[in-house]
Amino acid sequence: MIILSIILAASWLAVSFFSQDKKNAEEYANNFFSYPIPPETKMLEHGFDYGVGYGVGYGGGPSGNSGRPIVVAYKKLSSELSEKELYDYYNEQERAFEIYFEGDEEVNKTPDGRTWYEGKTRENLHTKDNTGEPIEFIVQVRSEFATAFGDLARY
Repeated sequence: MIILSIILAASWLAVSFFSQDKKNAEEYANNFFSYPIPPETKMLEHGFDYGVGYGVGYGGGPSGNSGRPIVVAYKKLSSELSEKELYDYYNEQERAFEIYFEGDEEVNKTPDGRTWYEGKTRENLHTKDNTGEPIEFIVQVRSEFATAFGDLARY
């Protein structure tokens, strides 16, 4: 009975340890998903992913990931506000939001199907509102995060 208890406890600890990265990434993504969207804006889809190791860098992350774990979360939105209003809404925050308007984004995928967006924010943002003709855009965040594996995750 004691051996069975030890095996069960060790199994539970192993599962908990190995699922910690996913929990950290989900917590980060859920925090981002709970961030309020602007008025006159609808959520079309959202998603997140995370990766540890080389080749999963989601564009190198915020500081070039050097094999560190990266979490990326995005929202695809539709809004009747102007590009300038949307940009200002997200830029007034303390977070480093990436904003890509329709046509400015590029969908990237790793060989194993992990997805993230790249692109450039327009320099000359439109100030005309889009009442009746909503525009689509992506808001994304990327961040390195602490992994349960520590420095071993780099190799």
